[in-house]
Amino acid sequence: MQKLQAVSESHTFKRIVAIAIILCSVLLGIETFYLQHLPLFQALDLGFTIFFIVEIIIRLGAESSGLKFFNLFSLIKNESGRYHIHVHERGFWNCFDFAIVVASILSLFSNIFPHPEFLEVARLFRVLRVLRLLEISKELIAVERKIVSIIPTIFSFAMLLGVLIFIYGIIGVFLFNHHKYQNADFTTLSHAFLTLFQIMTLDNWSDLMYASSENYGGSWLIKSYFISFVVLTAIVSFNVFVAVLTSQVQEKVLEEREQNKRDFSHLEKELSKTEDDIREDFKIVMEEIRLLRKEVGELKKEKG
Repeated sequence: MQKLQAVSESHTFKRIVAIAIILCSVLLGIETFYLQHLPLFQALDLGFTIFFIVEIIIRLGAESSGLKFFNLFSLIKNESGRYHIHVHERGFWNCFDFAIVVASILSLFSNIFPHPEFLEVARLFRVLRVLRLLEISKELIAVERKIVSIIPTIFSFAMLLGVLIFIYGIIGVFLFNHHKYQNADFTTLSHAFLTLFQIMTLDNWSDLMYASSENYGGSWLIKSYFISFVVLTAIVSFNVFVAVLTSQVQEKVLEEREQNKRDFSHLEKELSKTEDDIREDFKIVMEEIRLLRKEVGELKKEKG
């Protein structure tokens, strides 16, 4: 395990993997122009797949346990006694790479599946590994860490939107009595979800509103259903989401500054302590030299 750990942490291994990711991405781009040479590209793709399988095995073997390799989150208790979720950047990228490798392996056996085209598309997700190259720049790493740190907030916001769509979907199915009005489809809950998602993106939402309300004599109850949904999702929720993300990023920047200040003050204390120790040692040495001179002088007097 120590040998695998040394290999996975070495700069040479990381450079080789980065070069392989770049070459694989370039190959997928070239493949779009020369589809007539598909067997050649398939052979090269097999070579890259084997390389990435070996890479992920080395990285898995370098960890003390598989759970540590896939560890995404952990609960950390702060000074006030409250727990908060900490996102492990390394675990996030490990899960990301492992999922891409699994998709690549499954694409090799696409012929035995009833719908192989889906696995062929899954193979192309390997190009997403170019995102790993963000780690070669310190500035990009800082941005990446800030993005990873706000992932729990993104999940929370997605859950909030999901709850709102679920509530409005149920209301819409019963309000419109399982009917469809042009593109406003409220026949089933799943169709209502798609309709509400279109409204949330503000894609011709007013046309959907008028098409539905015309069948109810332009009722303001029907219109208020659509307007309230747009206000809650597309206006209020998204603005609150942006505000929360902005405040979180600002808090992270302030925390980093405070941490840097604490580290700097700690370093100053250590340096001042070191200087005091040097001065104290210097005084002791000078005192020893003074005593030695005194003893030497007394010895000279005795001999004289």
